[in-house]
Amino acid sequence: MAAGTPTTTLAKERTAEVDPTIEPARETPDRGTPRGTRESILPAVAAALIIGKRISTRAGAKGDTVPNPHPLVRDFLLALPPESRERWRGRCPEVELVSEHLFEAEAARSKRAARRPFTVQEARRSLKGAKLTLRRIREDGDPQHDTYQPPCRSCAPMLDHFGVTPTESG
Repeated sequence: MAAGTPTTTLAKERTAEVDPTIEPARETPDRGTPRGTRESILPAVAAALIIGKRISTRAGAKGDTVPNPHPLVRDFLLALPPESRERWRGRCPEVELVSEHLFEAEAARSKRAARRPFTVQEARRSLKGAKLTLRRIREDGDPQHDTYQPPCRSCAPMLDHFGVTPTESG
Protein backbone atom coordinates (compact mmCIF):
# COMPACT_ATOMS: atom_id res chain seq x y z
CA MET A 1 0.00 0.00 0.00
CA ALA A 2 1.34 3.45 -0.85
CA ALA A 3 2.38 5.86 1.87
CA GLY A 4 -0.23 8.47 2.63
CA THR A 5 -3.29 6.32 1.92
CA PRO A 6 -6.08 6.62 4.49
CA THR A 7 -5.12 3.34 6.15
CA THR A 8 -1.45 4.24 6.59
CA THR A 9 -2.35 7.79 7.58
CA LEU A 10 -4.70 6.44 10.26
CA ALA A 11 -2.01 4.06 11.49
CA LYS A 12 0.48 6.93 11.77
CA GLU A 13 -2.06 9.06 13.65
CA ARG A 14 -2.70 6.19 16.07
CA THR A 15 0.98 5.75 16.87
CA ALA A 16 1.66 9.50 16.97
CA GLU A 17 4.79 9.08 14.83
CA VAL A 18 5.62 11.43 11.99
CA ASP A 19 6.47 9.73 8.72
CA PRO A 20 8.69 11.99 6.59
CA THR A 21 7.74 10.01 3.45
CA ILE A 22 4.11 11.14 3.60
CA GLU A 23 3.59 14.22 1.49
CA PRO A 24 1.47 17.05 2.91
CA ALA A 25 -2.11 17.34 1.67
CA ARG A 26 -2.43 19.04 -1.73
CA GLU A 27 -5.31 20.54 -3.59
CA THR A 28 -6.66 18.20 -6.25
CA PRO A 29 -7.65 19.92 -9.49
CA ASP A 30 -10.93 18.05 -9.96
CA ARG A 31 -12.51 18.62 -6.55
CA GLY A 32 -10.43 21.30 -4.88
CA THR A 33 -10.29 19.34 -1.62
CA PRO A 34 -7.08 18.32 0.12
CA ARG A 35 -5.97 14.71 -0.25
CA GLY A 36 -5.07 12.76 2.86
CA THR A 37 -7.44 14.60 5.17
CA ARG A 38 -9.27 12.81 7.94
CA GLU A 39 -12.55 13.05 6.01
CA SER A 40 -11.31 10.16 3.88
CA ILE A 41 -11.55 7.83 6.88
CA LEU A 42 -14.79 9.08 8.40
CA PRO A 43 -17.05 8.20 10.02
CA ALA A 44 -14.96 6.38 12.58
CA VAL A 45 -14.87 5.39 16.24
CA ALA A 46 -12.00 5.73 18.69
CA ALA A 47 -11.70 4.00 22.05
CA ALA A 48 -9.71 4.31 25.25
CA LEU A 49 -9.00 1.35 27.54
CA ILE A 50 -8.30 2.43 31.11
CA ILE A 51 -6.63 -0.04 33.48
CA GLY A 52 -5.46 1.61 36.67
CA LYS A 53 -3.47 4.67 35.60
CA ARG A 54 -2.67 3.28 32.14
CA ILE A 55 -4.69 4.55 29.18
CA SER A 56 -4.38 3.01 25.71
CA THR A 57 -6.19 4.39 22.66
CA ARG A 58 -7.10 3.10 19.21
CA ALA A 59 -9.32 3.91 16.27
CA GLY A 60 -11.28 1.22 14.47
CA ALA A 61 -9.55 -0.57 11.57
CA LYS A 62 -10.49 0.65 8.10
CA GLY A 63 -9.79 -0.49 4.58
CA ASP A 64 -7.75 -3.56 3.92
CA THR A 65 -6.14 -3.65 7.37
CA VAL A 66 -6.17 -7.26 8.55
CA PRO A 67 -7.20 -7.53 12.22
CA ASN A 68 -4.96 -9.59 14.50
CA PRO A 69 -7.05 -10.30 17.62
CA HIS A 70 -5.64 -12.25 20.54
CA PRO A 71 -6.62 -15.94 20.20
CA LEU A 72 -8.95 -15.71 23.23
CA VAL A 73 -10.72 -12.72 21.69
CA ARG A 74 -10.81 -14.30 18.22
CA ASP A 75 -12.27 -17.54 19.60
CA PHE A 76 -14.94 -15.61 21.50
CA LEU A 77 -15.94 -13.60 18.43
CA LEU A 78 -16.05 -16.70 16.23
CA ALA A 79 -18.36 -18.43 18.73
CA LEU A 80 -20.91 -15.59 18.76
CA PRO A 81 -24.38 -16.55 17.52
CA PRO A 82 -25.36 -15.01 14.16
CA GLU A 83 -27.65 -12.43 15.76
CA SER A 84 -24.67 -11.04 17.73
CA ARG A 85 -22.28 -10.78 14.78
CA GLU A 86 -21.56 -7.44 13.18
CA ARG A 87 -20.18 -7.78 9.68
CA TRP A 88 -17.13 -5.76 10.74
CA ARG A 89 -16.50 -7.74 13.94
CA GLY A 90 -12.83 -7.89 14.80
CA ARG A 91 -12.16 -4.43 13.34
CA CYS A 92 -13.51 -2.43 16.28
CA PRO A 93 -11.10 -0.52 18.53
CA GLU A 94 -12.38 -2.53 21.52
CA VAL A 95 -11.05 -5.73 19.94
CA GLU A 96 -7.70 -4.10 19.17
CA LEU A 97 -7.29 -2.67 22.67
CA VAL A 98 -8.30 -5.80 24.57
CA SER A 99 -6.15 -7.93 22.26
CA GLU A 100 -3.12 -5.67 22.66
CA HIS A 101 -3.47 -5.84 26.44
CA LEU A 102 -3.86 -9.63 26.42
CA PHE A 103 -0.81 -10.10 24.17
CA GLU A 104 1.20 -7.97 26.64
CA ALA A 105 -0.17 -9.79 29.70
CA GLU A 106 0.57 -13.16 28.15
CA ALA A 107 4.13 -12.13 27.24
CA ALA A 108 4.75 -10.81 30.77
CA ARG A 109 4.06 -14.16 32.45
CA SER A 110 6.86 -16.05 34.16
CA LYS A 111 8.69 -18.76 32.23
CA ARG A 112 6.92 -21.38 34.29
CA ALA A 113 3.46 -19.90 33.64
CA ALA A 114 4.30 -19.41 29.95
CA ARG A 115 4.54 -23.18 29.52
CA ARG A 116 0.75 -23.38 29.92
CA PRO A 117 -1.75 -21.84 27.51
CA PHE A 118 -3.00 -18.38 28.47
CA THR A 119 -6.48 -18.85 29.96
CA VAL A 120 -9.65 -16.77 30.06
CA GLN A 121 -9.24 -16.59 33.86
CA GLU A 122 -5.75 -15.07 33.46
CA ALA A 123 -7.13 -12.66 30.87
CA ARG A 124 -9.92 -11.56 33.21
CA ARG A 125 -7.46 -11.15 36.08
CA SER A 126 -5.23 -8.94 33.92
CA LEU A 127 -8.25 -6.81 32.96
CA LYS A 128 -9.63 -6.47 36.50
CA GLY A 129 -11.13 -3.01 36.96
CA ALA A 130 -10.72 -2.13 33.28
CA LYS A 131 -13.01 0.47 31.74
CA LEU A 132 -13.46 1.34 28.09
CA THR A 133 -14.99 4.40 26.50
CA LEU A 134 -15.83 4.91 22.82
CA ARG A 135 -16.12 8.19 20.95
CA ARG A 136 -17.45 9.00 17.51
CA ILE A 137 -15.05 10.72 15.12
CA ARG A 138 -16.92 12.86 12.61
CA GLU A 139 -16.34 15.79 10.28
CA ASP A 140 -15.79 19.26 11.73
CA GLY A 141 -19.12 20.77 12.71
CA ASP A 142 -20.93 17.42 12.98
CA PRO A 143 -22.86 17.43 16.28
CA GLN A 144 -22.13 13.70 16.73
CA HIS A 145 -18.35 14.32 16.85
CA ASP A 146 -16.82 13.30 20.19
CA THR A 147 -20.09 11.84 21.52
CA TYR A 148 -20.27 8.47 23.25
CA GLN A 149 -20.71 5.41 21.04
CA PRO A 150 -22.00 2.27 22.80
CA PRO A 151 -20.15 -0.96 21.92
CA CYS A 152 -21.52 -2.84 18.90
CA ARG A 153 -23.49 -6.06 19.32
CA SER A 154 -20.31 -8.13 18.88
CA CYS A 155 -18.11 -6.14 21.25
CA ALA A 156 -20.63 -5.68 24.08
CA PRO A 157 -20.67 -9.40 24.96
CA MET A 158 -16.91 -9.66 24.36
CA LEU A 159 -16.23 -6.86 26.85
CA ASP A 160 -18.58 -8.48 29.36
CA HIS A 161 -16.88 -11.86 28.85
CA PHE A 162 -13.48 -10.38 29.76
CA GLY A 163 -14.81 -8.17 32.58
CA VAL A 164 -14.27 -4.79 30.89
CA THR A 165 -16.85 -2.13 31.80
CA PRO A 166 -18.03 0.20 29.01
CA THR A 167 -18.39 3.76 30.31
CA GLU A 168 -19.45 7.09 28.81
CA SER A 169 -16.63 8.91 30.58
CA GLY A 170 -13.04 7.87 31.18
